[in-house]
Amino acid sequence: MRLLHKIGNKLNENYNTREEILSCNEPLSFDGVYLSVYENRDILLGKDVTLFVMGDYVGGDNSFDFGQPYEMLCSWEQIDELVKDYGCKLGWHTWSHPDLTKMDNFEEILNEVTPPRRMKYFAYPYGRFDKTVVEAVEMAGFKEAYSVHQGDGSEFKRNREYL
Repeated sequence: MRLLHKIGNKLNENYNTREEILSCNEPLSFDGVYLSVYENRDILLGKDVTLFVMGDYVGGDNSFDFGQPYEMLCSWEQIDELVKDYGCKLGWHTWSHPDLTKMDNFEEILNEVTPPRRMKYFAYPYGRFDKTVVEAVEMAGFKEAYSVHQGDGSEFKRNREYL
């Protein structure tokens, strides 16, 4: 059964099982924060978890993500509960999940990466970034930013490599 979306250092059709998550001692991250994360929140307690929120889709669904199974995403209330009661860290994954490296206008990039509230962590959509995107993320006030395909380990080029 598919329960949780894109987590840990393992990629298994973008999902992992409860058993895999329970046995994982490494940091976990969730891009999009699917409702299945909230429904399985009991196994997150005491783990190092970062939730990367996509603003336009909070409380909605993933119909934008062609090829993926249809799923609902968490509401702000559910996300806030995961942060407050389960110790999850809050991160940002843009408003609408565009490939920021294909955007030409710096102000549009900056608007896309700027969250509605202060957050320390950012995840690049599709794991892609370039010098301009990194500059916008730094300007938006983040302390760290993560990719999945590229990175040198520095604070704005961290790699969340899936095995």
